[in-house]
Amino acid sequence: MKAVVFLLIILCSSSTVLPQHVVETLPGLPDKLPNKLETGYIGVGENEEVQLFYFFFESESSPEEDPFILWLTGGPGCSGLSTILMEMGTYLGVVVLLGLVD
Repeated sequence: MKAVVFLLIILCSSSTVLPQHVVETLPGLPDKLPNKLETGYIGVGENEEVQLFYFFFESESSPEEDPFILWLTGGPGCSGLSTILMEMGTYLGVVVLLGLVD
């Protein structure tokens, strides 16, 4: 728990967010995405020597009222992308369309 609080403090006090990229389409999908997807890097540390990559998915129902959820995953040998595609379900349809699963 202390580690999560510490990480949140670091993320909130970070002064630099590198230019983000708004993703509007994904390969294999004929239309634009139904929600806002943004990616980028957040500098962490005194000199922001560590860059944390993030995905931001805006709520599809009520972005102004829905809570913000910070989901930390990934690490050595485990991509955070697998969680987005397989566990969170946001783009499970993309996985099926691309033929990655049946």
